[in-house]
Amino acid sequence: MFRQIKHIFFVGFFLSASAQASINFEKTKQEYMSVLDKPYVLLPHKGSFLYPISYNASPNQEVYESLLTVDEKDKNRGDFNRHLEAEFQISFLVLANKNFLETDYYLFFGYTHHSWWQVYNDDWSRPFRETNYEPELFGRKIFNSPVNLGIGKMIMMDLGYVHESNGQIQELSRSWNRFFIRSYFLYENFAANISLWAKIPEKDENSDNKDIQDFRGLGEINLIGVKSFNRFKLRLIPGFTNFGYELNYSIPWREGLRLSVRIGQGYGLSLQDYNHETNRISLGVELAHFL
Repeated sequence: MFRQIKHIFFVGFFLSASAQASINFEKTKQEYMSVLDKPYVLLPHKGSFLYPISYNASPNQEVYESLLTVDEKDKNRGDFNRHLEAEFQISFLVLANKNFLETDYYLFFGYTHHSWWQVYNDDWSRPFRETNYEPELFGRKIFNSPVNLGIGKMIMMDLGYVHESNGQIQELSRSWNRFFIRSYFLYENFAANISLWAKIPEKDENSDNKDIQDFRGLGEINLIGVKSFNRFKLRLIPGFTNFGYELNYSIPWREGLRLSVRIGQGYGLSLQDYNHETNRISLGVELAHFL
């Protein structure tokens, strides 16, 4: 019950704090299309950020402890996965074709690189504890004018394929492949993108996370609100049996950079810990982007 109350509190805070925001479709589209016309430009995708301070109140020790040798455990170096670490993400798009198969779809290659770095753990030589790799290939349709669906106006739609893995040895390996559809909406003072996906089946003997959809479900929802110079983002991860979310707040700092704080709670926030409950707060900077 307490966990559900926390979820409701954060959603309510997001909705009330974002009230009276204004996101202009024509201005945003004009800026976006002007960037598409420039050659050799990396477009922002799922957000790029650096959090030098990322504190996890419930680090997953078990998955790493099981791989340590007796000699390593006898060296008294403490936990491999400690509460405090750094976290960063680099995410971008590359335009591959403007009229894919002679349609009005743009063909994009996307890549998202998300790392958790035990930079303060000198006893274990400051390792990169986990990295998630997420390449995508998809077509994007940008509507000339918003499509009114009653509950919101759809401005873009993506159709494509994504692979996600952590690049680890078999004992720690996590990966899956999906086809997806992703839609972008404007509704009064909000922007949103909603992803729905279908997991590509694997042979049971090759699957290292058979139950991942219990924690990651059939998609995710991202809500974005802007009020003055404040920006709020809520990411919802509705699994079949478990739930996770991330709430992000940022303000301008320097040109192109924003100071940011993020709270994450629940399941599915990373591949290594998809089935382990996370309670995390992170402080740092992020790159400004369109939505």
